[in-house]
Amino acid sequence: MKVAVNDRDVQALVAMLRKLELEPAETSEEFKYENPVLVLLDAVLSIRRKYYAFVVPRVKGFEKDFPQVQNLNQLLDLISVSSIEGFCRIWNYNHESRVLILGDLALRFISYAGDLKEKSDLESMKHWASSCTVLDYKIFGVKGIGLATFQYLRMMLGVPTVKPDVHIRRAVSTIIEREVNDIDAIELIEKASTELGYPAIIIDNYFWKKYQEIVTMSSINSVKQKI
Repeated sequence: MKVAVNDRDVQALVAMLRKLELEPAETSEEFKYENPVLVLLDAVLSIRRKYYAFVVPRVKGFEKDFPQVQNLNQLLDLISVSSIEGFCRIWNYNHESRVLILGDLALRFISYAGDLKEKSDLESMKHWASSCTVLDYKIFGVKGIGLATFQYLRMMLGVPTVKPDVHIRRAVSTIIEREVNDIDAIELIEKASTELGYPAIIIDNYFWKKYQEIVTMSSINSVKQKI
């Protein structure tokens, strides 16, 4: 039976985060995009790929080679002119289905922007991100975009939330001493961040960067013993 997130869970997570003495960090580059095309490129390239080794060089390469592509219609035109196979070469990623996801994502946001009128692509995307909730990922309607990428898009567009992955879920589960799903992990981190006064993104970055490579279940338990 699923156990609902409760205050005990929140307080356990808060205690751990206080012990870790998190410090506010400079906003990562991916949260400073002014070009909506780069937001979508980053999101799609990030699906099951290493961020700094794989995603960053390709986003920067596209930005350098195609500075004229500044809106979503121009992105779709580029994909159309170059073909799916050609775009694989453009972004140095031989994965045709990812190009299809990128195009579908652009179409989804163009459609959303059409209902708002007179807003730029980036403004309309930010409007979307702040208007939906985590549960709306179920009705987002773009094949290939799951909860993690849905949340990552919202984060890049300014929403104070988190992107779950196995490392974050494992860390939260170990701290509160029971298994949690992705939605639980998001809710717990959001509530803990509110109590601590930390933006959720700081907690997300900490778990992602610090726990992804070096944290094991035993090392988390070691920290817990000091609380």
